[in-house]
Amino acid sequence: MNRELLPYRAALWLASPLLIGYTLWRAARDGGTDYLRQRLGFEAPLMHAPLWAHCASVGEVKAVLPLLKAIRTRHPEIPLVVTTNTPAGREVLLDRMGGDVSHTYLPLDFAPCVARFLKRVQPRCAVVMETELWPNLYAHCAAQGVALVMINARLSERTLQAPAPMRRAYRHALSNVVAILAKSEKDADRFLRLGAVRERVETLGNIKFARPVENNPSAPADLVGRPYWLAASTHHDEELRIARIWQRLPHAGQVLVIAPRHPERRQAILKQLMPLGMETAVRSRGDALTSDTQIYLADTLGELHALIAHASLVFMGGSLIPRGGHNLLEPARLGKAILVGPHMDNFADETQSLLAAEAISMVRNDRELGYALERLQADAELRAALGRRAADFMSRQADVAQVYLERLEAVCRLG
Repeated sequence: MNRELLPYRAALWLASPLLIGYTLWRAARDGGTDYLRQRLGFEAPLMHAPLWAHCASVGEVKAVLPLLKAIRTRHPEIPLVVTTNTPAGREVLLDRMGGDVSHTYLPLDFAPCVARFLKRVQPRCAVVMETELWPNLYAHCAAQGVALVMINARLSERTLQAPAPMRRAYRHALSNVVAILAKSEKDADRFLRLGAVRERVETLGNIKFARPVENNPSAPADLVGRPYWLAASTHHDEELRIARIWQRLPHAGQVLVIAPRHPERRQAILKQLMPLGMETAVRSRGDALTSDTQIYLADTLGELHALIAHASLVFMGGSLIPRGGHNLLEPARLGKAILVGPHMDNFADETQSLLAAEAISMVRNDRELGYALERLQADAELRAALGRRAADFMSRQADVAQVYLERLEAVCRLG
């Protein structure tokens, strides 16, 4: 047994009651018995030399879809199995890929669970999305000769500050990886600082910039029917702050559309907005928009893409408050003028790339947001130029999935 993994394995077994308890709770809540058994390494699909890809949850699944589609198109003869950690990730995967992939949940990182999983799946190559470092799983892959590749690999500074025993376990895990395909030079450097072998680390770019896979590529309908700017994926306190700013600005016939991140907050939002005395329509109630409507609360699920597509201006929520922001790549791809607040930590690399391309505008506070909105509302050419730069930037990055595919073909010896 490798001595570097002893502290990790001891900590894992000490935490096993909590891990098993959480797994049981998750199975009872939304995963079912399949979730429980597969997390323990049972009932993985019996396969012969598939390509195995792992995506933690919904965000990783959506990001890797262009690559999965490219693999399926170019190598239809190779079975493809995808693991996720969450039922939500599974749902998105099967909705977008259907019968093109087999799905199972990733086993917990206990040696018996991992061994059962690998015995049934027997992958020719393992492709791990982003930051999933599981020392036992990686060690078992190496022992069985399974080439393991990290794609869109990223690493946080917090991981580098982990206790020394965990850093040693992570370093041992990285020693079992044949290629670390990082999404940025900064991430590549962090992997090297953690102890990765320099010859195995290279930077390919952010796969989230890849051209998306659309089940229904037709243009979405205009759900509003009036010129509007959109506050997308907003959180508590943002709706009121944005509405106050909107109230002070000349509207020029436009309406403010608020699409909250959690539509079930509609009553709380309406209660907050009521003292402003602004005419508000609510989509879930079927309210009609009139010439007097100032705010349209789009409190429905699955319609954000359509709302973004027809907006003249998009503010991405979760960024005026310290929530880490939300995905700004969709409005960028659609060529929208985009505003974000200062708290875009969850999409820091994407935000910095777009800022460097002068393709989005970042504001630090409510006052700056008001100035930016007033300027962009009054200047259609400025809005158009911001949107063009965003669309141009995304277009230049659109083929990054093909770059990843070509490296996987070499490392995993596909075809």
